[in-house]
Amino acid sequence: MNRLPLFASLALSSLIAACGKPSPEANAASSAERIAEHFAVTQEVLTNFQGVDQPLRSQCKAAGGSGAACFTYRISLINEGPAIAADERDWKLYFHSVRRTFKLLNSEAFTLERVNGDLHRLIPNEKFAGIGAGETLPLEFLAESWIQFESDFQPRLFVVDGAGEAHVIASTDTDDLDGMVLPINKNHPDNWKRTASDANTLATAASRHQRYTAETDPEAGEGWRSRIIPKPLSVQSVADAPVVLEAGLSITGGGLSEGSLSAVALRLEQLGLAGAEGAYPVQTTLAADKFSDMPAGAYRLRVGVQGAEVTAADEQGVFYGVQSLLALVDLESRALPQVEVEDAPRFDHRGLFLDVGRNFHSKEVVLKLLDQMAAYKLNRFHFHLSDDEGWRLEIPGLPELTEIGAKRCFDLEENRCLLPQLGSGPNTDNNGSGFFSVDDYIEIVRYAADRQIEVVPEFDMPAHARSAVVAMEARYRKYKDSDPARAEAYRLIDPEDDTRYLSVQFYDDSYINPCVDSTYHFVGKLINEVQAMHQAAGQPLKTWHFGGDEAVNILAGDGFEVGPGEDPEKGDVAVDVRSKPWTNSPQCQKLIDQGTVKSLDEMGELYARRVSKLVADAGIGTMAAWNDGVKRIESAEQELATERSYVNSWAPLFWGGGDESVHFAETGFDLVQSHSDYLYFDMPQEVHPEERGYYWASRYTDTRKTFSYAPLNTAQLAEIYPNRDGNGWSATSPAADFADSVKGIQGQLWSEVVRTDDAVEYQMFPRLLALAERAWHQAEWELPIEEGQTFSAETGFVDKAALAKDWAEFSAAVGRKELLKLDRAGINYRIPVPGAIVRGTTVDAALPLPGLPLEYFDGEQWQPLDQNTAPQAVQSLRARSADGARAGRATSLAPENTVGSR
Repeated sequence: MNRLPLFASLALSSLIAACGKPSPEANAASSAERIAEHFAVTQEVLTNFQGVDQPLRSQCKAAGGSGAACFTYRISLINEGPAIAADERDWKLYFHSVRRTFKLLNSEAFTLERVNGDLHRLIPNEKFAGIGAGETLPLEFLAESWIQFESDFQPRLFVVDGAGEAHVIASTDTDDLDGMVLPINKNHPDNWKRTASDANTLATAASRHQRYTAETDPEAGEGWRSRIIPKPLSVQSVADAPVVLEAGLSITGGGLSEGSLSAVALRLEQLGLAGAEGAYPVQTTLAADKFSDMPAGAYRLRVGVQGAEVTAADEQGVFYGVQSLLALVDLESRALPQVEVEDAPRFDHRGLFLDVGRNFHSKEVVLKLLDQMAAYKLNRFHFHLSDDEGWRLEIPGLPELTEIGAKRCFDLEENRCLLPQLGSGPNTDNNGSGFFSVDDYIEIVRYAADRQIEVVPEFDMPAHARSAVVAMEARYRKYKDSDPARAEAYRLIDPEDDTRYLSVQFYDDSYINPCVDSTYHFVGKLINEVQAMHQAAGQPLKTWHFGGDEAVNILAGDGFEVGPGEDPEKGDVAVDVRSKPWTNSPQCQKLIDQGTVKSLDEMGELYARRVSKLVADAGIGTMAAWNDGVKRIESAEQELATERSYVNSWAPLFWGGGDESVHFAETGFDLVQSHSDYLYFDMPQEVHPEERGYYWASRYTDTRKTFSYAPLNTAQLAEIYPNRDGNGWSATSPAADFADSVKGIQGQLWSEVVRTDDAVEYQMFPRLLALAERAWHQAEWELPIEEGQTFSAETGFVDKAALAKDWAEFSAAVGRKELLKLDRAGINYRIPVPGAIVRGTTVDAALPLPGLPLEYFDGEQWQPLDQNTAPQAVQSLRARSADGARAGRATSLAPENTVGSR
């Protein structure tokens, strides 16, 4: 195939004018079908590095890019089949781009349009000169912001023919971007950066080696053998020799329900420890009088030669004591250290969040997550069941929510489904579509309860609600003529509201209206139906999470001005797109005129107050929100109807996230610390373009960074980790009583670029173990709060040696014990990429999680790496999973300054 070099737009038509006509055989298929069947596609960044190309910046400003910051990228259409003739223009190319794409730079042969959200299309016009057999058509675009990780690019480009039928380009119909996305650094060695001030370090074999060896404790010994994750209050060794579990474990006694006993039995089976004849006995006992001064979930564990004893005040404690017993076991040797453990949880809320709205994730992976949450004593499963891109739970009486809102396909009128988004393409045969039935949800709630986990359902509103809006508008159209009252009952918009806005995900029609009563009929219906599911599962619905985040018009933000403007760092936009949401809603204006609210700024809080009344009336004790959903509530106790309320405080700490947490504590909310730069597992796990992840909050969050999180005194983190650009920041500690408001922490996995179940597991693990550690155990290196104490990269208050020692023991336990347990449970955890340098005549390799096998590629095959391996034989290195069944991403020993070094 002939790949053509970069060229200017004026040369494009003449370059491809000699394409010729399609062969007679091709005439049987439409041009769209031939493109779909025969075209290959590549996507690549051209210019990412900001601040160099001033014409690019001025173009970006004129196009309306936020902060006048843009990059350029290329989509190459490679014709590996018969020619597409110049007069064959009855097709449109649709593609997904998570960056707003403004302009086609090198061709006048197409019209570029953004449909909604991330969906864009190219329409060939009279200047289209055809695409010859064997030819490559490179199309270069100006787009907003930047792309620093390959996972920003999306698969499943598709072509729509003249009859309106969509055909996915077969070569892109995959979730594997390998070969479809070219290396970020291919066209410029600094494309992995966005500005000259970016001080991050690109992950290479050498830079990884430096970091891994600097972060470990050289004196760490065999402490991992008795290390329990999460770490207990105290562990005392009672004998030197471990017990060898030749026949597995047998658990008897009281304190566990039938469901929890089944959950324990499943765990024993997964680990190969199910008891046979002569199994090691484990006795469980309830003794509430011995734990009167301890929180729920406290337990004591004694492991001796003749057996083990677990004593606790409640079922949680018994369950957690058994999990700690299993955490002690080294599966490879089947050794169980003899110890005495006394333990209790640090926080009541130890949470994990999964977004199934952006991309659907199966019941099977949810159950696997619940198994692992239980193993590491996490107890709140925050289930994000709706978003703009999908509604994921069957609601009796509102079938449109799943018949339409749970599917993405090609239907521009959205009578059958939602628009394609996030790489789902035109078909429903991937994770863009899917939902949980009522029975599925009941099963998940029961499964969680058997593992001492509460399910916290979330339906995100009033923003992030496009799937509900579209579904209820389809319902309205279905009944408006035959039954107008039924049509209006659950409508979520004010039909007279013509406010122009743009959401964070680039939709102009995704917000429900908080000023119409039918919105609250809808929310009340949701609450009642979900509550009924919990009752059917035998578990009360204790918490309702209403979402509430990001109800803004981004075009009204500081990155834009009414154009043409004079500020070179602001994008030019029209004045009529800078209104606040619901500005032109007569129903909202009516509430302002009546004095129900003072201004449009209070609409989010109006929604929060009215929903809290519905929640309280249903007998649900707690309402929760993302912090920006209640930011103008002055007193949670006085303004909200529920007995309790908490916020997930998610803003990055370097952007003032710690101060936001303090604000909500002062206004009476309980806090679940959820800061995105440490606890968002959709962030990449290292600074390397091949690593999957969004990165608006952090260029990397590896397991050690999550392990280093300090949920009470978050200011101390300014001393340990830089901001997303690799630069220092500062923060000041609040008043000491702030800690009283912190009820827990939570890890989050948003799914914009997490399309598959395997990807869920890759992003979650092993970071979930570090989350569990911080949620359960307060480390000695976490500093007490001293009001007004300021931290930065220049201060030295944190005992970094103690942190390194603690990490060394934790990471050794993970690498030498826990990863094999994850293997046995079928978890597709991330295998770390090795660090390596050549030291004399040997290759000195390092891993952040010790104990994993390493191997090298010599040009012909992969072989085990050992001390005798000659450096000149090593082209690439990689680690394998603890069970040896899977290989991680390889790294090259090439010099660091090699362009495109992998």
